[in-house]
Amino acid sequence: MTEKKPFLQSLHYFRGFAIINIMIAHVWTGPSGDTSIYAQATGIIDTMREVFFHNSTIYFIFVSGFLAEYLSATRNPLRYYRKKFLYIILPYIIMSSLWFFWSAQNNHIPEHDFLTASGTYLSWLTYGQAQIQYWYIPFIAIIFVISPMIFNIPHTTFKWIVAATSLLPLLGTRTATDITIFQFIYFLPVYLQGIYAARNYDTLLAITAQYKIGIVLLIMASTGVLVFSNTQSLSFGVLNFSESMHYIQKAGILLIVLSFFEQRSRNAQAGMLDLFASYSFALYFTHVTVSMYLVWKLLPPPTFYSLSFFNSSIFMVFIASILYLLIKIVATLLSCMIAKKITGRFSRFLIGA
Repeated sequence: MTEKKPFLQSLHYFRGFAIINIMIAHVWTGPSGDTSIYAQATGIIDTMREVFFHNSTIYFIFVSGFLAEYLSATRNPLRYYRKKFLYIILPYIIMSSLWFFWSAQNNHIPEHDFLTASGTYLSWLTYGQAQIQYWYIPFIAIIFVISPMIFNIPHTTFKWIVAATSLLPLLGTRTATDITIFQFIYFLPVYLQGIYAARNYDTLLAITAQYKIGIVLLIMASTGVLVFSNTQSLSFGVLNFSESMHYIQKAGILLIVLSFFEQRSRNAQAGMLDLFASYSFALYFTHVTVSMYLVWKLLPPPTFYSLSFFNSSIFMVFIASILYLLIKIVATLLSCMIAKKITGRFSRFLIGA
């Protein structure tokens, strides 16, 4: 029997960090309107969101690979598939189905045409089209299917595979939310890196400590390039220079933040990160819904931004956007906690928490 490995608090914190970054990428927006202050503030917000939070999926995929290797269940393929289906795929199907029926009821889908509606439903499930972030689930499901074969690759061979494939994301072949072979070329190497990191965690931390200054300089350089190229589309076919820079930036941030959490986990607890990590998949499934159909209804953006002390300057509008973002994030977390309380032991199958 495989010996149970100790709980890695640092990786748990990093999972919390990852989901917060993903939520920010999807729900941090500025006000809409014709005023110059609104337009300039929203431009700054859009740039910061794109530069610092776009492609935070890299963090999530790294964690998936790390945990897949680290947890002993990966040595039993049937148990591995069962857990992935019950705790990730099943909640995805349920949440997508609820969203589909809601859309049908609101005449967004021609429900009277059974064949058309069925085709739309199957397309939503297959390609993750129910919400902008749902593409990740059918994408990662394919990786889950092949994972047991990956785990059986001899360690020496696997090391060279990771080294070679780690160069592929530099091509910048991410295809937005479309599930394509180019998407796998971009993200699968990150999953493999997560597996390798789980096998060599202490070495990874030691290398990060040794080259910390160089890693920080890479983060700064790639961030600078992203800032200056944000308004330009530097691409050739499926090759996108900005996605290449995001890979370098996010890989560097990943190493520095994970190393920081490793140090912090020895000295202090991070309660909020622990909470976000525990609800990570539930937050992933629900953050767009809560933001758009709960927060926006109870506190519409025009009402929020119309408060006099929020629209007095570009800086105040920017601060207001951060406050509104925090409201969305906290509302999503509270909604997940309430849903878990109501559904009890079935919550993990229903919302992924």
